[in-house]
Amino acid sequence: MSDLPIAARTSYIERADRLLAVLRASYGVPRSTRTVIAVGGESGCGKSVTAIDLAAVLTDAGIGAAIIHQDDYFIRPPRTNHEHRERDVTSVGPHEVQWDLIRHQITAFRSGAATLIGPVVNYPENRFDTQELDLRGCDVLVVEGTYALLHADADIRIFLEATYLDTAAARHTRNRDIDAPFVQQVLAIEHAIIAPQARLADVLISRDYQITLRR
Repeated sequence: MSDLPIAARTSYIERADRLLAVLRASYGVPRSTRTVIAVGGESGCGKSVTAIDLAAVLTDAGIGAAIIHQDDYFIRPPRTNHEHRERDVTSVGPHEVQWDLIRHQITAFRSGAATLIGPVVNYPENRFDTQELDLRGCDVLVVEGTYALLHADADIRIFLEATYLDTAAARHTRNRDIDAPFVQQVLAIEHAIIAPQARLADVLISRDYQITLRR
């Protein structure tokens, strides 16, 4: 995100500011206790951007924030996971992710933990390294990922409505092989799992970033 043109970067931050205004007005953020916000949606829909920029505007507003990225918690590193999927496409789904570990870390966060030790994906080396997440002064933990609304024990759930068909151009820009039949098959399987999560959302964000409250 740091290499985006200034105008585009400003636009993303303005969106995050609008989202924070909604969270303040409708959900009382910041709350008296530590708060977990889940951000979910399909591949390329803007989950990571939304989570990162939300954390940034929270921090700028004096509300400490940290992020857990689902991609860091896959059981297999990216290239190995892709090869496993090619051998068995039925492996695609939430069971590829260490959700027990994520939920354990959410519990530790709510209990007042000062730090968390967790994995971080090393894409060039196709492995997971270890990182420490500093939670000192942290009021909000943002958990982002395709299955976050299903499996993260969140206080507030945000869902981006764009589907994998809507986001084809974005994934192409990110150099993902979106034309390969196998990749399309994986995205279709994920869509069937992810799209119904909209029913769990407290906040819906449309393709053109219109924010709607569901509860």
